[in-house]
Amino acid sequence: MNSDKEEEIEKTLDVIIDQLVLNWHYKDVKKKLTYDIKKCVGCSLCKLVCPVDAIELGPIPEIAQNILDDSNPKLFIDYDKCCYCMLCVVVCPTNAFHENIVPEGQIDMDEFPTIEKFYEIDFDKCTEDAENEVCQLCLSLRESNSIQDYFKISKECPADCFSIDSPIEGEVIIKKNMLHKCDPQGCKACVNICPVESFYIPESAEDVMKYGKIACNEEDCFYCGACENSCPDDLIVVKRKNIQIIDPKKRGSYPWIEGWVKNIKEVLRKALIEGKEQVEIPTVEEHIKKISKSKPIEIPQLSKEEKQELYELNEKIQSLLSNSKIRYWIKDKKVDNILKELKKKLNLINVFNDE
Repeated sequence: MNSDKEEEIEKTLDVIIDQLVLNWHYKDVKKKLTYDIKKCVGCSLCKLVCPVDAIELGPIPEIAQNILDDSNPKLFIDYDKCCYCMLCVVVCPTNAFHENIVPEGQIDMDEFPTIEKFYEIDFDKCTEDAENEVCQLCLSLRESNSIQDYFKISKECPADCFSIDSPIEGEVIIKKNMLHKCDPQGCKACVNICPVESFYIPESAEDVMKYGKIACNEEDCFYCGACENSCPDDLIVVKRKNIQIIDPKKRGSYPWIEGWVKNIKEVLRKALIEGKEQVEIPTVEEHIKKISKSKPIEIPQLSKEEKQELYELNEKIQSLLSNSKIRYWIKDKKVDNILKELKKKLNLINVFNDE
């Protein structure tokens, strides 16, 4: 068997019902990254943090409007580009990505940074009732990100101790000056796609006057960006301002921490570049226009007599320089000899004096 062949990284893609499975194999290590199509809401956080640009958005507006059914993936993943770093698993709020690494312990995900959970629990109130279905759901999901389930738990928690608390800070902006394009009855993309039901259609005349055709209640919003990606008319902007990143569970000076933190912060890229003072570089036309407006500088002109004198002087100097003796003196830096010759030939005693 060719030993070089054994050292190659093997990458394959398996397509099964409602899942894409990306496989990575090198020597004795196998990585599997599973993308769950039905759980994905098309928020694009994974796309933003991907260090190799292996993720692209799919037909999210069409799926959100029910033009296409939800069996269509909201993301396209280039399995050949994918480096199987598992950053997508860390930031996904809907548990749509799952990692599996064999042998177990070969790569310890506790050595990598992550983000804070998308929920908060008041443990003074929590009962953890073993007989209650919602309590059991809560207990089973505390170590994963499953925002749809968290929303259900927050509404049905028997002790009223569970609430959504996003690690991402931001705001949702609706472009009111463009709402004439919005068709909330025929579209409803933002309403359909939001996993925490933040978007709604105002019904009362007072709310319509206040908000317009659509509105967002940011009480449970976790600023994922699915609404922005779903809008077919580009009427929604999600501005993320901060994200809570937590250190690895296992302490250590791991070389990859800085890189992971940098990539996780890519979800804030818009906020990081906004407010930066723009440097204006004038165009060539502007520069010419500015010069043309400036006050012209008067340059003194020589008279005919002065021009003639300079011409004759130049002729004498050129004649002198053509002399081989002078060229040798210049080469040997014999300045005194050169000055004497100039005085004699050019009659410039007052210019080249010995003082």
